[in-house]
Amino acid sequence: MQNIAKSGLRYVKARARKRDTVGEATYRALELVSDGLGTAGKALRQLGEATRPPARGSNTLASGTPKPAATAKARPATARKTA
Repeated sequence: MQNIAKSGLRYVKARARKRDTVGEATYRALELVSDGLGTAGKALRQLGEATRPPARGSNTLASGTPKPAATAKARPATARKTA
């Protein structure tokens, strides 16, 4: 499939080199596609950077799981006063 696309693109580029009406139109179409792919690549790069997971501090173990929280000290039981 990839070889077919590459050979087709070679044909289109060869046609775009010709200085006739079809060649000019093909050249303009390649310009538009190239610019669009450049813009799409930039947008995807920015999206990739925006979705990168945040850095984690020292609260995580090497395996990526959070350290257990320190256990709270049990308060001594107090007798309830009844009125």
